Amino acid sequence: MTKSKRLVAFLVLLLLFLSMVIFVLFIGDVENSHTNRSGFTVNPTGRLTVDLEFGAINIETTDQDHINIAYTKEWKAKFRALRLKSVKWISELPGDFEITTKNGDSDTQSDIRIEGKFKRRREHWQEGLKWFTVDVRVTVPRQYNVTLKTAASGDIYVDNLIGTVSAEVLDGSLHLGKIQGVVSGKTGGSGDITLKGCQSSVNLTTALGNIRAEMTTQPQHPWTLHTSESGGIDVALHPDIAVNVDAQTQGNISSDFSIQPHRDVESRLKGTINGGGPLLKLRAAAGEIRLRRN
Repeated sequence: MTKSKRLVAFLVLLLLFLSMVIFVLFIGDVENSHTNRSGFTVNPTGRLTVDLEFGAINIETTDQDHINIAYTKEWKAKFRALRLKSVKWISELPGDFEITTKNGDSDTQSDIRIEGKFKRRREHWQEGLKWFTVDVRVTVPRQYNVTLKTAASGDIYVDNLIGTVSAEVLDGSLHLGKIQGVVSGKTGGSGDITLKGCQSSVNLTTALGNIRAEMTTQPQHPWTLHTSESGGIDVALHPDIAVNVDAQTQGNISSDFSIQPHRDVESRLKGTINGGGPLLKLRAAAGEIRLRRN
């Protein structure tokens, strides 16, 4: 083979290689994923604290006195045109978000703390975060307490827990299943809140989002639901539940129940359902308030 032919062959191979790189970076799937699992034996009277700068939190329960922690950090783009800077994001971003677990020194712990934060500031990765996800999943004893907070790009899920729940989502929604302890929750932005029953006191607040709650059993403690901007409040009650209602909004109020006495002004509904009971306090700045028969 002559020198010129060898040069042509080299250039052809080089072009094929570059074509493959371009296909991967600009057309195909590009991903980088990190997964970690750990577990601890705990006292059921303890508390789990999860504080994330970024990501979603999912809490499930078990009948065992054990906590299982699993988290996934994934950077993935699908059929997108990526800039060369993205190559650096792919290799460095998941590793820059550090998740740590603190469980003390003894074999059986009461409290577990999980923190997740960027070593560099979150703003450093701002353009790449739209392709980045963090998912923290924790299985706790059914009788346990949880304090949860996530600052960006993630919802919080808690289901079937006998214990207190304190949850704050700054950029996402809050989903609460059946809880048998005190519940306090807050969302920022347009995040919604859903609650499917609670046997203790409830205090939920959202800014631009909506609140949807189910009161499935007779409450023994007061509930307060508050939307501070345009969000609405929808409460579904079992027909036999007895509560004192105090609802106020600049929007509309509707009820499937007979309220005694009748509302005194259009934007205020105050009275009792089925003879009265614990206070159900509903406050919406401008959204609709609805009481539904479940």
